[in-house]
Amino acid sequence: MQTPQDAITALRQKFPDGMPDVHSLSDEQKAWLHMKIQLLASEVSPSLTIMQLQKIGKRLTYATECVPDEEMQRMISFVFDNMAEIEHIARK
Repeated sequence: MQTPQDAITALRQKFPDGMPDVHSLSDEQKAWLHMKIQLLASEVSPSLTIMQLQKIGKRLTYATECVPDEEMQRMISFVFDNMAEIEHIARK
């Protein structure tokens, strides 16, 4: 079973230069990102950052259509902009 720390490590390994441009990602890469973000959102304790992350995770979980690239870019931006805090919380 993967942990939030595993998800953070995987994100950093897959995107070592930081936040990816969603427009350039394949559907498979976007689906992979969805899964990693959902794992982060479901496994960490509450804070303002985590509450926003959970909101993103729920949006991805219950999306009935493909999430538009612009919205996905905002989600990914949030995750990468807050990676250090998410990682700190995930270690607790």
